[in-house]
Amino acid sequence: MERLFHISTINKYLEWFEDDWDKIKAFSERHQMDGVELGLTLDYDISRIPEGIVKGVHLSFYPMWLDFWQGNLEKVEQILGSKEAVRAYYGGEDKQVMIDTYKKQYERAKTLGAKYMVFHVSHVCIEDSFTWKFDYTDEEIIDAAIELLNEVFPADEEGPLLLFENLWWPGLNYLDKEVTHKLIKGVKYAQKGLLIDISHLILTNLQIGTEKSCYAYIKEVVKNLGELKDYIYGMHLNKTLPKYYMSQDRSYLLERYRETQAPMLKNRILKQHIQKLDPHRPFDHEIAKKIVECINPKFCVYETNPADIYEMAYFLKQQNKALGILYK
Repeated sequence: MERLFHISTINKYLEWFEDDWDKIKAFSERHQMDGVELGLTLDYDISRIPEGIVKGVHLSFYPMWLDFWQGNLEKVEQILGSKEAVRAYYGGEDKQVMIDTYKKQYERAKTLGAKYMVFHVSHVCIEDSFTWKFDYTDEEIIDAAIELLNEVFPADEEGPLLLFENLWWPGLNYLDKEVTHKLIKGVKYAQKGLLIDISHLILTNLQIGTEKSCYAYIKEVVKNLGELKDYIYGMHLNKTLPKYYMSQDRSYLLERYRETQAPMLKNRILKQHIQKLDPHRPFDHEIAKKIVECINPKFCVYETNPADIYEMAYFLKQQNKALGILYK
């Protein structure tokens, strides 16, 4: 198993390391990591990245994409507010822009020598994340994702593993074995598999309030996948305990979101809500080791959301300690 940590080529991370990949490599080695999973922006010069450090690439994610994919621009424009906002969100007004974007990312992943790519299989409209009422079923989203992926990734070409990641919204969530199997079977690209994000899986059971209940639930879900467990090549290790937040009355959040006019303030309300659900905190409890052993992935990614490089180092140390890894 390779242990990786997640960074991105956005300014936040680049500034921490002064855009110096020798410093990123040294940081990785100091914390006994085998490399990085990279969120790769299309404008970053990948010739700066030395060979061997990037093990995986996280492909971009459009949380609400299905209506755009189906050509329902009227609905998308109504949600986002204007045609300009639609163009800014997707990069254009036709679904071909999504296909082209993912094809470019695929080529860049191959150039970097990445072993795998991560793709979110999910769809959610903004207000649905507050109400938990959704427009589409898991299967409808899986069907559309298969269409998109078969447009992007060639069936007759060998490349990095394409790993499908779960979310707690409709799409891939690992609660339905047959739907999960449909995704695996329907995508024609041969090198494919699954990735379990621990926090995202926990959020499919909003009664979880302890680390031990996390483990019991994850173990049961993985067991119910049966032979599909063999397709699980990756995991994102992080923690959330949603019971306390979800037991509160949150109806005021949607009201505030609807009444707020300024896009920046609306986005702040949404972001704070999502971060309460999915804070990307480190799994600092010793039972994390049992969770990793249960899933037994080829790639275990420490995907957390630190505020600065010092907190990132602290988060890596916490998860290493939870897995019984000692510092030299």
